[in-house]
Amino acid sequence: MPSNTRTNFQRLAKQYLSPYRAVLIAGAVFVTLSNLCSAYYPRIIGQTVDLIAHRNATADAVLLRIGLILLLTVGSGLFMFATRKTIIVTSRKIEYELRRDFLAALERQSQRFYDRMPTGVLMAHATNDIAAVREFLGPAIMYSANTLTTFAFVLALMLSLDAATTGIALLPLPLIALATYGVGKRIYKASRRVQEEFSELTRHAQEAFSGIRIIRAFVREQYEENIFSQQSRRYVESNLRLARLQALFMPSMMLLVGSAQLLVLLFGGYRVMNGAMTIGMLTQFFLYIGQLIWPIAAIGWVTGIVQRSAASLDRIYAIMDEPPAITYPPTTHGTLRSYSIAARHVHFRYNHTTPTLVDLSFDIGEGLHVGIVGPIGSGKTTLLRLLARLYDPDHGTLSIGGIEISQFSAADLRAIIRVVPQEPFLFSMSIADNIRVGNPHATDDLIRSALEQAGIAHEVEQFPDGLATVIGERGILLSGGQRQRIAIARALIAQPRILLLDDALSAVDTATERHILSHLRQLACTTVIVSHRLSSIEHCDVIFVLEGGRIAAQGTHQHLLMHSSYYRVLFERQQLERRLNVQPLAV
Repeated sequence: MPSNTRTNFQRLAKQYLSPYRAVLIAGAVFVTLSNLCSAYYPRIIGQTVDLIAHRNATADAVLLRIGLILLLTVGSGLFMFATRKTIIVTSRKIEYELRRDFLAALERQSQRFYDRMPTGVLMAHATNDIAAVREFLGPAIMYSANTLTTFAFVLALMLSLDAATTGIALLPLPLIALATYGVGKRIYKASRRVQEEFSELTRHAQEAFSGIRIIRAFVREQYEENIFSQQSRRYVESNLRLARLQALFMPSMMLLVGSAQLLVLLFGGYRVMNGAMTIGMLTQFFLYIGQLIWPIAAIGWVTGIVQRSAASLDRIYAIMDEPPAITYPPTTHGTLRSYSIAARHVHFRYNHTTPTLVDLSFDIGEGLHVGIVGPIGSGKTTLLRLLARLYDPDHGTLSIGGIEISQFSAADLRAIIRVVPQEPFLFSMSIADNIRVGNPHATDDLIRSALEQAGIAHEVEQFPDGLATVIGERGILLSGGQRQRIAIARALIAQPRILLLDDALSAVDTATERHILSHLRQLACTTVIVSHRLSSIEHCDVIFVLEGGRIAAQGTHQHLLMHSSYYRVLFERQQLERRLNVQPLAV
């Protein structure tokens, strides 16, 4: 097992097992008592056999021993039940804590992390990997303790009977250790491969389900089915390879146990014939070897669990240990004087080499309405992402009210800013609950007011269940314009001080657009509107024209018509498109 994996197990023990030390110790005591009961009844059976063999047993003596055997069996079962109530229940509690911490680690990550980490892979970590670790925390620990105590008691009782026969019976044990070590390493590698294949399978399934409309629109069903079948076959082959390795354990263990029984029969039978042992003592040896079958088999089973959980634990800690690209102070540093926005020499690029924003500087006064327009790839959406601190600039600073954005706590920054993207995300719940994401305490009257401001109140009233209408996954039962307007209502009900609209009116008609903009102009908040449709921004206090990540021009609508050739050409083209009743094009 690699050194980093051992380190991860040590961390797991310290972080999650240590708080339950007392409960786990109690579980160890219970499993010890259970195995003490089960290990002692072969002694009574052997004594009973000797009594019967020597024909000096009375019915009362035999019945007494039968009663003791039943009592020990019941005691063993009760103590094993108590073991499961302690160790297994504790493993479920730790599983909850591990899932909670894993989710917290995901919440700490910035957008860059999710740009490169597929959702399906994260789903596999949160389900399959954590479940594998729980098996180590529960069944593996319980059966390991069971194996150790069983071996200890059975070995002690066997030695008390006859040391020579015990030595003969234990001759196959070194071979068990060698088999466990050799196959265990291969199981670790095979387990890791299984988890990786499962992650890839989950990733593809998630993408296929999310993009089912595109798949159907382009008649890609057969292609996606073939890809999924190939990935499924690879996953099945990986599981079969792992299953074959794990299957080596049980036959080999049974073979070794059978050889031990054969050795005991030969050697013990010889000693019985020579009078060195009794029939009852030989019977005990066979019973004790039978009791060792499950612990020996459990060695292989537990080894498989440990190897699977080791691979899963490595993957989980790789996510949990990754430092977030963006960190927030616990409290905001500085005094917020206003809700103005300022940028100073901002540079930013994604993972590719072409810069997205280059030496960007501007000032937006509190309460102003600012429009941003520019060609595709000019950095409009990126600028809004930086303002919402989904990313941090590579160089330069962004500030709100004189405080750098990096100095805001997460709660304070989120309370100030609301973002409405062009493709909003809606949850598979009611319209009212989707809007309450912006304000969990909003009443139905407040929700209706927000819907009215967003220009969709009348349409919602026409739905069969009104505000209680469930809109399906990602709002699939709504049109694109309806989804945008509900997202706007969700942002407005939060009463933000800074509102960022990323082409959030692209799917609404002109009349609805005018209705929404008229309400936005009445809001006492700083508003930044990115749009390729000039009708959405022509009434803004100032408009920025971005080209190549720089501000190529800025001013009012009339000023830009006279001083920006790009803006003038775009305006004339859209005027022509409007007269022809054609949807404006992004350029």
